[in-house]
Amino acid sequence: MCGPTAGCGIYARVRDGKLVGIEGMPESPRNKGKLCPRAFASMQWLYSPDRLKYPLRRVGKKGDGEFERISWDEALDLIAARLLEQKQQYGPESLAILSPARRSYSDYLYRFLVVHGSPNYGHSGICAIQRAFGLAYTLGTPRTAPDYARAELIIVWGANPVYSGTPQGALQSMLDARERGARLVVIKPEMQPDAALADEWVPIRPGTDGALALAMLNVVVNEKLYDGEFVDRWCYGFDRLVPHVQRYTPEWASTICGLPVEQIVGLARRYARTPAACINMGNAFDQVVDSSNAVRSVAILMAITGHLDVPGGNIISAAPSTMPAVKSVHLRERYTQEMVDRLVGPEIPRCFQPFIEGTSSAYYRCLDSVLTGKPYPIRGIIAPGTQPTVITRGPRRVVEALEKLDFFVVMDVMQNAAMPWADLVIPVATMYECDHPFEVAGNWLMARNQVVERMGDYRSDYEFWLDLAVRMGYGADFWNGSIEACMDYQLGNFGMTLAELRSHPTGIVYESRPPELGDFARLFSARSPRLSGAPYLPQGKVAVYNTSFAAAGFSPLPGWAPPPESPASTPELLPKYPLVFTDAHTSEVYNAGWLRNVPYLRAVQPDPWVHIHPDTARARGVDDGDWVIIESPHGRIQARAVYFPGIRPDTVMGLQGWWQGCAELGLAGYADGSANTNNLYSVDPAKAFDPLVTAMPKQTLVEVRRA
Repeated sequence: MCGPTAGCGIYARVRDGKLVGIEGMPESPRNKGKLCPRAFASMQWLYSPDRLKYPLRRVGKKGDGEFERISWDEALDLIAARLLEQKQQYGPESLAILSPARRSYSDYLYRFLVVHGSPNYGHSGICAIQRAFGLAYTLGTPRTAPDYARAELIIVWGANPVYSGTPQGALQSMLDARERGARLVVIKPEMQPDAALADEWVPIRPGTDGALALAMLNVVVNEKLYDGEFVDRWCYGFDRLVPHVQRYTPEWASTICGLPVEQIVGLARRYARTPAACINMGNAFDQVVDSSNAVRSVAILMAITGHLDVPGGNIISAAPSTMPAVKSVHLRERYTQEMVDRLVGPEIPRCFQPFIEGTSSAYYRCLDSVLTGKPYPIRGIIAPGTQPTVITRGPRRVVEALEKLDFFVVMDVMQNAAMPWADLVIPVATMYECDHPFEVAGNWLMARNQVVERMGDYRSDYEFWLDLAVRMGYGADFWNGSIEACMDYQLGNFGMTLAELRSHPTGIVYESRPPELGDFARLFSARSPRLSGAPYLPQGKVAVYNTSFAAAGFSPLPGWAPPPESPASTPELLPKYPLVFTDAHTSEVYNAGWLRNVPYLRAVQPDPWVHIHPDTARARGVDDGDWVIIESPHGRIQARAVYFPGIRPDTVMGLQGWWQGCAELGLAGYADGSANTNNLYSVDPAKAFDPLVTAMPKQTLVEVRRA
């Protein structure tokens, strides 16, 4: 349900060949026996009436959802023939694979594209890579880890630690720190459970995190709260930052962020003056048009205040481990400049490609090329475990693209929202139906174990790519289709096979030691994965002033870019659309566009909802539980109003991903898009994309009225 990926260790109870119970695995260092509601509902998910059990071929018009059953072999032959035909006629770059969230099979998608000759891995533009890029080219590392265990001050900034990865330790570490006396500050528009526990809630206006960070830099610089020794030794361009931030005063940010000047100043002072302070920077930073500016501003804030790679700060040093390295199935060594040049819509500029996962075109731009033909149209798309009509902005335009697309393949464990436009539908196995792959989480290595038989003519995601490669003549690069040989290859450095690993029923936990902190000469010399192999930080210092960005035609210092619509940037819209709208991608029970068809989970949240302050609702004659229409300059949706006192009165928040029905409970679906929050957002090329990392914003202005 959350993968396949290195998630939580579980015990599966099976009776008469049927999964009947789930328990957490105490031996797992990942979740230590804890599980979330999704895990306990996974039995219903496994046996859902929406499961796909046989490959399907479209027989009606695109969008009608009429299919006929075919065999696995027929489906693979049809895909192989069509892709080879398109490769010959239009070139290998005519194929794009739309990315799911990062999965254990993600590198198989990359391997297939590299062997085929296409650079077009369509990454979402709304998750992870945006933060990673800003951190890497500012701090020399794509990730930092907040050191909750030793922190005196913890700032949760635009993150959702309660509903995302809950059993996997970070939330417990944060709560333990709170119990021993660490102060907790939470920055987000509504009071989620972590904010309710905080010493201070900072109810920021959605999409303005970068403005807050710039104002905090202004305070730190002007009040000389920075670590002078670290700045002098390890920061490049601080002297240029000082005049640059003068325009970004707390008074300026107060109007934009909707926060008191005193709160902004106080937060900057507390963070700078607390010796052990860390920041958990979350997914909110990936989904703003200001993404690259905001991430760089926070990264600079971490660095100049001396909170980088110190106890209680943001750790960038890796913990030494006795675990050998897993051999990657990626083929990075085969990337060429020609492939990079053929990207249809680079997610990040070509001069910085490939990045940490590989080459990438922006998910939305892959689809948009079908309509614009610029710089050329994508002709074939494979969508494994992703739903383009739900997951990205502009779903109406996405449907137009799917209707025009030459060839579209959907892969999933069950029916999904994009199926009606597919030429072929490929069912794949759940993790309960697979004895591969093995998974790695930190210093824990464990083989998956199949616990129930498959219920139809389907195989795993991994087997699909190996099977397809063999049919296309790529078998020599895909272990001639042998999943066992593939797994054993990856375990080559361990001196064991997958069969031998399976003899360790709860996996192997390798010894690790705490990281040795503060070796900045080494940390700041890390080489980037782009073709040139140039270091992330050319000067071997924190890139406060970024010469790499300047050389590529981008601002060397972080600035400010407002959302496409906001009270400060488009005040002329306020008479008609006076409220700010944003959405969450994860709730207590749902992940993005999934799981509404699972009865246990749907019973908890049966209807699309929008959180609205009671005063805001009453002013519009809206009672708690009323169905309401939420309308923006770009579209409208319907949802139930939920009175939520812990939200800014000028802000309403919905939940992304509604489309599924739940037959067992008699609850309707919303496949017509009537509850799809992405219908509310701009896709204007001039305003709705971060120019550096193609982040797409999830903020707009709306009005709310009773339906």
